[in-house]
Amino acid sequence: MDLLKIPFSIIIEWMCFFASILFIPKKVQPSYWKAFIVYLGILAIFETCAHLVVKTFPTFKSNHVLYNGFLPIYCFFHFWIFSKVINLKRIRIICLTLAALLSIGYMIEWYHQGFGSYFYRTNTAFSGLVVLLCITYYFSLFKQEEYHDILKDAAFWFVTGCLIFYATNTTVNAFFAEIIRVKIKGQLSIRYAIMNILNILMYSCWMKSFLCLRNKRIYTRASF
Repeated sequence: MDLLKIPFSIIIEWMCFFASILFIPKKVQPSYWKAFIVYLGILAIFETCAHLVVKTFPTFKSNHVLYNGFLPIYCFFHFWIFSKVINLKRIRIICLTLAALLSIGYMIEWYHQGFGSYFYRTNTAFSGLVVLLCITYYFSLFKQEEYHDILKDAAFWFVTGCLIFYATNTTVNAFFAEIIRVKIKGQLSIRYAIMNILNILMYSCWMKSFLCLRNKRIYTRASF
């Protein structure tokens, strides 16, 4: 029965994956949005397998090794998307630089504590960088000369979801050691509850962005 107790964060990831399949048009423009289907599929499968490994094999006390291995993919995908949605000069160079700096921090943390402990410092740094990129995106909106309905813009909802998640996640990870020990009624950790809520908010915003892409496609067809 324990195997059937899939965390809600994984369920919402699967929901977001299926939403990306249903709502992202096959001929979507810009084409980088199609990468969300692949990424979310990989993410949902990985998260499910990581959960089942711990539940199935008692020798695995944690899945930190798996998450540390997946962290580079997780980080670089976000940097790549931000390099696409932010309409500023040299944004690609900025994102590449941030990715390189984070890679150095990742290697340093690996060297000092080994691969078996969760790289929460690297994850905290990544969360902080995403918040800065979100702020940069909002700043870029003010520099646009043409009128832009941001509530119908897929990029806006993607960035907003990231800001909600990572701004709070940065605080949570900064106090990881303290928060992870706090339990609600002796069972559920506060961090677990917070992360589930944040996952719901972020992936809901992402699904909204996919709906914007679909509606944009329908509107474009209707215009002809």
